[in-house]
Amino acid sequence: MVSIVMACASQRVMAQDDKVSCQTCHVAQGGELGASVHQELSCQECHSGESTFSISQSELAKYLARSANSHLSFDHGQSFLGKPARKDIPERCGTCHADVSRMNPYGMRTDQLSRYWTSGHGRVLKEKGNDHVAVCIDCHGVHDIKSGRDPHSKTYSLNIPDTCAACHANQALMDEFDLPVEVVSEYRDSVHGKLLFEQGDTGAPTCATCHGNHAAIPPGFSTIGAVCGQCHHHESKMFATSIHAQQEEHKGCVQCHGGGEDSHFHHIERITKPPGLLIQRYAHLLKTQPNPTPAQVAKAIHPGPKQIIMRALPTCMDCHEELEDDESLPKLFNLLDEIAAAEQRYVETANRLDHVGQGVLLVENQRFLFEDAKTHLIALAPTQHTLDNEKVAEKVAALNEVCAQVNQQLDELEAGLTLRYKLLVPIWIFAVLFSIAIYAKYKQLKSQWVKPLK
Repeated sequence: MVSIVMACASQRVMAQDDKVSCQTCHVAQGGELGASVHQELSCQECHSGESTFSISQSELAKYLARSANSHLSFDHGQSFLGKPARKDIPERCGTCHADVSRMNPYGMRTDQLSRYWTSGHGRVLKEKGNDHVAVCIDCHGVHDIKSGRDPHSKTYSLNIPDTCAACHANQALMDEFDLPVEVVSEYRDSVHGKLLFEQGDTGAPTCATCHGNHAAIPPGFSTIGAVCGQCHHHESKMFATSIHAQQEEHKGCVQCHGGGEDSHFHHIERITKPPGLLIQRYAHLLKTQPNPTPAQVAKAIHPGPKQIIMRALPTCMDCHEELEDDESLPKLFNLLDEIAAAEQRYVETANRLDHVGQGVLLVENQRFLFEDAKTHLIALAPTQHTLDNEKVAEKVAALNEVCAQVNQQLDELEAGLTLRYKLLVPIWIFAVLFSIAIYAKYKQLKSQWVKPLK
């Protein structure tokens, strides 16, 4: 006979036939279940047992009035399964969620249980019997399970990092599994974390995006490119042609974007910046430095690339043991310098285009042409992943050519405006002389025909 200690929040009025249900005592749990995605389910779906119980009012009053430390227990019957042990929860949930006929009307997947057993959590639970790992209720809740589209759900995209952090930021728990707790704070400071938390972008990558949800497992370095490539298609394709993609020791995308000493590869940084942001930074620079040097421009509009690469250099030494004598480093920084020069040419042309457009000249055709330069600049981001200076140089040359065409057309427009101004000079001189002659004639006629009043 199975019995459990019941916690009741408030007293319910009992039916006249002395029949009570689970919710008579389990008020809080009943309320949570009624507001969850499982609201149509009965308690017996998970706990088995009877749906109603016969009990006298006096006996019920004892259960409702008992203290939290009371040893008073209620006999739920032989078929009652009670509160499942943590190790049994995946199979208990899988009773429905792995049943095709049960899930088919809802259009839900039925492979989540089998996928869970392949995850880091599931394997430790099954192979080692350690139930300190995450099970279904840790991520989804117990009675208060909500849809992942509900902002209050633990699996809503904005809440996923906090859900994972419940375990992965727990120092004592992570020490048990020899795992770092820094990954959570690193993610929060990453470009992905800032998109999610600061801009509220629900499309930003979360823990589940890269690690998976039910089949959560850290991707190996050999598969990081495939994981990142789910979003960054062009970058992944370009990187696959680079020499680093052929090196088993290379850590893939995170080597440069989240590497460095004492790094756990979750602090992903964006090395390239949007063209619009570069233009804004350059305009701000000109307010304090009307004639900035190329070094000042590079530092102001895009200081990140070399700084990020420098932080990653210690891990590069795993292969490049003598960086000072290795030609790879100068080649890399030369590539960054070429891109920086292209960015400078772009922002200077954009600034001039904006300045000319504020006057009397119409520059819509030039603005349309300049969009090609923006396209080439954006294309530089994935192209640099090839680490091929020649390919980068081709994109830089294409960008510079467009900028040169725009500047040439602006030169012609400004030269035409200057010519028109010059052509106006004799017209203005004639107008002034004509005005003087008219005034002189007026004075002459006035003296002849207009007599002064006495």
